[in-house]
Amino acid sequence: MDNDFIFDIDELMNEGRFEEAINKIQELDEDELSGELVFMLAHCLSQCRRYRETLKVLEKVADDISDDDLSYHLEIAGANYGLHKYRTAIKEADRCIEIDENCVEAWILLCLIYNETGKSAEFERASCVAKEIDEEAWDNIFGDRTRELAVYDEKEMSEVLRYIKNNYGDVTVLLPDLRYDGVNYDHPIKIAVIPPDDECSFFKLVTIGMGAYRGVEITDSGIENIHRTELVAYIPPSGECDDDVDIHIWVSRIMRQMGEMVQYENSWFDYGHTVAYGGSLDESVEYDGVIFAPVVNDECCVLPCGDSVDFLLMVPLYEEEMLFKINNGFTELFEEAEKVLGDSFYSVTKERKNIFEGSLKKKWALPRSTMEDMLDWDGADGCYATDRITVDNLRVGIMYRENPESRFDSGWRFLAGDEDEEYMNNIENTEIFSLNTICNYDPEIIEYLESPIGSAFYRNKSGEFRPMEFRSK
Repeated sequence: MDNDFIFDIDELMNEGRFEEAINKIQELDEDELSGELVFMLAHCLSQCRRYRETLKVLEKVADDISDDDLSYHLEIAGANYGLHKYRTAIKEADRCIEIDENCVEAWILLCLIYNETGKSAEFERASCVAKEIDEEAWDNIFGDRTRELAVYDEKEMSEVLRYIKNNYGDVTVLLPDLRYDGVNYDHPIKIAVIPPDDECSFFKLVTIGMGAYRGVEITDSGIENIHRTELVAYIPPSGECDDDVDIHIWVSRIMRQMGEMVQYENSWFDYGHTVAYGGSLDESVEYDGVIFAPVVNDECCVLPCGDSVDFLLMVPLYEEEMLFKINNGFTELFEEAEKVLGDSFYSVTKERKNIFEGSLKKKWALPRSTMEDMLDWDGADGCYATDRITVDNLRVGIMYRENPESRFDSGWRFLAGDEDEEYMNNIENTEIFSLNTICNYDPEIIEYLESPIGSAFYRNKSGEFRPMEFRSK
């Protein structure tokens, strides 16, 4: 590949035009891709938050990269952080620090992870080092911003309002700025109310102003790419005017609190993030927090400066639901919620069914944040596993594959091997997982997963899997 092409790609990256750079590189034939271009492609993918693709691309150059290549390990660390794989991200960040103890990007990445996971002592230690190396870089992310206001300029506001009108409808009302004690005050984040229309029977509440705050700046290392964010909430009309106003004010309070976290507490929100708040906002509500889901629209809101603004759906959660998400992941929560509640899960009411009400609060042996992609798998990847494996942390003792129950089911079933009939007859002792999750509990099952329906294996006294007879359904 000639130097002019690489120069053009470098120019696009310097200008922040990462999608264009990706498209240009991907137009090349496989034999035209040099190691340098593959690495540039990985960097661009990471900047666009396409982290899984980033890691797959980096695998192609892994054998050609020296173990002390700092940029390579930073990309790996950043991609794993973006995927919430904190254990691997920390390992790679530590490797960067071994290579260069003054690598501020790695120290700041550790700060981000420890801050997000609530490890205050580790956060303070990493912060001390990061500030000593580059206090300005640390302060740009974690410094005091309590005097800054989130305000769009005139052109930005015009573009945001145009986007809201095109995707949600005309803004007819801006909710009054009510503080929790009912006192009016001038809040930089407004809440727009869009009434039901022929296309949508819900009220829509949309923040205007959260996205004016940039959050964490994008760094040259590609570790961070946090976009501006506005929140959306769908509220079904109750038919009672007073109730409508009441729930609108309640939801707007939550939205403004989320905005204050972005503005004053160095926080940000992305798809799958959760925030716990207990019952502090409204005594009549039993929700313990919120989760953010993507809003699918045909276009992205792009400001005149080129920054994009994500619009995320805000959904309240009960304590059991938050616990399930923490232990299993947001995808699994959404799938479970849709099975129980359908699309009504995504609309906000003061009271709705708790999808895990009365269920056991299981504490999984492996937190979701520690899990890694261990399985390259096409097709349905659902499976069943008993609590003896996922709660009690025993190795898989028996694995068998029966006829799938749905198009999402792989047919695989995993037991520790000591479950008796009474245990198995209690449906609370078995849960649905992805195959990759069970591979994290016991990687030794991976080499047997391609076995056909009707296959079965047991672990012998030597710890090795051996075939066993099994009659599939």
